[in-house]
Amino acid sequence: MENLLIPYQATSFIPCKNVLVLAPHPDDEVFGCGGAIMRHVEQGIPVRVVVVSDGGYGVLAEEHANYTLQRQRECEAAAKILGYGSLVFWSYRDREVCYSEKLVQEILTAINETEVDLIYAPSVWEMHPDHRAVGMAAVEAVRRMGKAIQLALYEVGMPLRPNCLLDISDLAERKMMAMQCFVSQNEKQRYDLDIAALNRYRTYTLPAEVTAAEAYFLVAAEELANDPLKLYQSEHMRQKELGLALDSRDRPLVSVIIRSMDRPTLLKALDSIALQTYSNIEIVVVNAKGVDHHKMDEWCGRFPLSLTSNAERLGRSRAANVGLEAAKGKYLIFLDDDDWLHPQHITRLVDRLQEHPEAVLAYAGVECLRGEPAQRTHVFDAAFSRARLLMENYIPIHAALFVHRAWEQGCRFDESFDLHEDWDFWLQLLQLGEFVHCPGVSASYRIDNMGSGIWRDQQRIQASVQRILEKWWHCLNAQVVLVNLQSLREDLHRSRVELDSFHQQAATQEEALNHALSESKRYADALREQLNIKELELKIAHEHLHSKELELKSAHEHLHSKELELKAAHTELALLQRFTLRHIMRRLLGRH
Repeated sequence: MENLLIPYQATSFIPCKNVLVLAPHPDDEVFGCGGAIMRHVEQGIPVRVVVVSDGGYGVLAEEHANYTLQRQRECEAAAKILGYGSLVFWSYRDREVCYSEKLVQEILTAINETEVDLIYAPSVWEMHPDHRAVGMAAVEAVRRMGKAIQLALYEVGMPLRPNCLLDISDLAERKMMAMQCFVSQNEKQRYDLDIAALNRYRTYTLPAEVTAAEAYFLVAAEELANDPLKLYQSEHMRQKELGLALDSRDRPLVSVIIRSMDRPTLLKALDSIALQTYSNIEIVVVNAKGVDHHKMDEWCGRFPLSLTSNAERLGRSRAANVGLEAAKGKYLIFLDDDDWLHPQHITRLVDRLQEHPEAVLAYAGVECLRGEPAQRTHVFDAAFSRARLLMENYIPIHAALFVHRAWEQGCRFDESFDLHEDWDFWLQLLQLGEFVHCPGVSASYRIDNMGSGIWRDQQRIQASVQRILEKWWHCLNAQVVLVNLQSLREDLHRSRVELDSFHQQAATQEEALNHALSESKRYADALREQLNIKELELKIAHEHLHSKELELKSAHEHLHSKELELKAAHTELALLQRFTLRHIMRRLLGRH
């Protein structure tokens, strides 16, 4: 939806034969559409630039002439860089440019003189008064031409709402050089950097390879008669007409009708509505229980809730009609108090009906759940078949969103039915228009047979189906029967194919399992053999270790013996040393 607000693709060139550029001040032609000018020059297309004002606002009187001349020289320098040659100065006083017949006529004269078919002018949403005045005068002049002329509004000081983005990635550097010519303005503020940032910002929705772009609102002269600029229309109204909602009330009201027996599961059903991503919902709870139903809050999350007051117990069909009568929505949906909706359910269905305004009902897929924790047992998500619906109900009641006008056209729940009343109601709706399928599961249906247990009574179910078929027998013709027989044959064939496929898969799996078992046995035998080898190796290793332990023990004993021998030798040596010393001393003493 974003592409309704801004383009997601850029163009490389705006086609034309002759170009006129209207610039309120000296520099706007470069800041606003310098890239476009260079594109046209590349194509050999003549470009004429008219600078409307002198750009001398706020300058002292004695400096005015030199200052405005400087600004003209800056324009001429930039023109050489951009490559165009025709530059005209109208020399209106800066901030005195007015939207007037005089200005409109001058623009018309310039258009006729140059025979242009594309005119660039500042956006009418600019904040500078001179910009707005030139833009408005250009719009009026082009509107009066009413022929094959296009107007491209550009942005300078205020981003516009573009319908055209021009890729100037390869021209951005040269545009920067041209913008830097305006020294007098860039000294006050770096407008060149501001515009470069704006051109970079304009790539926000474009592919990554686009690094700079200029934004335009491009409109043909003949379209201006229909006021496409919506100058007096609020942004709220503009986006509403595009189908974009700013307020929840901009989206159609959806009424969710709950026939409540005040069961504990009602809370979960209400919680599922509170979590809906759709923004405009009302909840109508029909008290089908009677006087003992508990009071309820007026709000369910952000959505208003109302509870009907009934003094007596209501049958299913009667409760449904009470809910339809109380509902105010453009679209209606039923939700039983033991089922629930996924958050996107209503949004998906509303979008589907808006895509198909001729349809009276849209339905989505519903999963059937049983047990705690809930296990999916079945899914209702079949494509629509009128013939099939005449023979069986395959659309659960909360799968479907339908139009309120069905009630206004007389569709009512048949209160003689307390089973299959929704099927009968769908068949009534079928007489008013088409049903559309919204593939994909977005709601849940509990089949635990809580409550009355009527769905366990097979005799009663068969009798109810017979009554439905009898009531709608007039719609059953040979073609419908043939279609359903064909559908039955297709279902049987599909089941047979699925069964054959299952058998084939089972046989393949059995063969794979047998092969895996055989491989496992071989692997186990190999492991067992390796285990025996390892056990033998371990035994030999133990024996070797024991041998080494004996050798080590013997070595220890030998070492101990050597230590004793060494000790004895040390003792003997010490005795010998003492004896020798004593002998030497005696001889020395004997000599003296």
